[in-house]
Amino acid sequence: MSQSLSSVLPLMLLMLVALIISVEAGLLPKKRTVRITNALGVYGDLAVHCKSKDDDLGDRVLHPGESFEFRFRQNIFGTTLFFCSFRWSREFHYYDVYRADRDGCSKCYWTVYFLGICFHDQNCYPWPVQSGRFINP
Repeated sequence: MSQSLSSVLPLMLLMLVALIISVEAGLLPKKRTVRITNALGVYGDLAVHCKSKDDDLGDRVLHPGESFEFRFRQNIFGTTLFFCSFRWSREFHYYDVYRADRDGCSKCYWTVYFLGICFHDQNCYPWPVQSGRFINP
């Protein structure tokens, strides 16, 4: 083994141990899970597009009853935000599915209904005013 590699190896091992201890001690933010479920029923498929400032999760099409989820770690500044657009038939809406200043959940489960979106099927919110009808030309 070369001398430069043998001098770096103990440092790398020390860094690995420090990382493991940090995770076990809860010093790093825990992973969060956001799940979105289509409960539109007869209104059909739900097109979902979620993103944050740094990550674009792309388009998904959920058939009635289907879900998709994503996982992430909240940033150290406590400003993590994920928002999604929801489109079906002639409807188009936006909603913040994770806001660090609002959500303390590690499992944030949302269900999309025609009239609004529900958190863990308990707290329901009508679609915000800025949402609206999607008009196909």
